[in-house]
Amino acid sequence: MASKQDVWRSLGTATRVLNTEIRKEIIRQAAVDTGRMRNVSKIVKLKWDDSKDDMTMEIASTFYYIFVDEGFSKKWKSGKMKRNITKAFMKREKVVDQLQKVVVKIFEYRVDEQFK
Repeated sequence: MASKQDVWRSLGTATRVLNTEIRKEIIRQAAVDTGRMRNVSKIVKLKWDDSKDDMTMEIASTFYYIFVDEGFSKKWKSGKMKRNITKAFMKREKVVDQLQKVVVKIFEYRVDEQFK
């Protein structure tokens, strides 16, 4: 039996884990000004639309995050590949696991609502 509070609780847990994982990804890729970007970057809005079951996520970081995210770097794979910090972050095992847990809670909540 999953309630709406369980869904919101799993969203809060997922936000905490996603914040940790984005910091780890920034450190792993040794981005420009890694220290500041690591300290500032966080998931600000992990929203769940109750009517459509859509989840959206917004990352708040430094203003140059978008340039570093899609840019090339001499330090990263000899400048031959783009960093794609956000895509690499979304592929991390813990991120995928947390988002799956949220989806499972939403599914349980919907099933319980149907059969009340």
